[in-house]
Amino acid sequence: MLYKVFFEKGEVILSDRMLDKEYPVYVFRYANVPKLLFRLEGGEFPGLFFIDPHPDVAWKHFLKFFDVIYAAGGIVYNPEGKILFIYRRGIWDLPKGKTEAGEDFAETALREVSEECGLKRLKLGDYAGETYHVFWEGNRRKMKITKWYRMFSPGDEDLVPQRREGIEKAEWIDLEQINGNLRTFPNIKYLLLQAKVYG
Repeated sequence: MLYKVFFEKGEVILSDRMLDKEYPVYVFRYANVPKLLFRLEGGEFPGLFFIDPHPDVAWKHFLKFFDVIYAAGGIVYNPEGKILFIYRRGIWDLPKGKTEAGEDFAETALREVSEECGLKRLKLGDYAGETYHVFWEGNRRKMKITKWYRMFSPGDEDLVPQRREGIEKAEWIDLEQINGNLRTFPNIKYLLLQAKVYG
């Protein structure tokens, strides 16, 4: 089992096996996690590697260092095999958003894609994985856990970016461009690689 958490200035990997990474390695149960996270965020090293024989148990303890936010989104395909991206604040992203009361994650994902891109006739596919990224809000460190689902659009609806959410564009982007120099977040690249969208 492996967890990969993306920070603004690096990443944290928690696993029960070593990977070929040139990161400092710490045994999770003996590590001073808060101190190490501040050192990571200060740019002291590009990543941290925590090892533990029971990563699922260690993960539950790791989450206690954050305010956790749950969200869901979609890897949306059109008939040409292109993927739906949104453009906001100078970077491409996948449509997603926070869960609302009474929703399951699949419902959140469908609602958010519809709201952010104007698509109404989406077909839900399979679960594609989850991503973890950390940011600061005020003086609190937050972790957003996003559940992702494959979806399919007939491709004949107009894309309408949700401008009140700061979305400037919504576009279908081909795999060659995604695999090239598309400016997106590291956790999105990692998700698409893990979901075998490319690579």
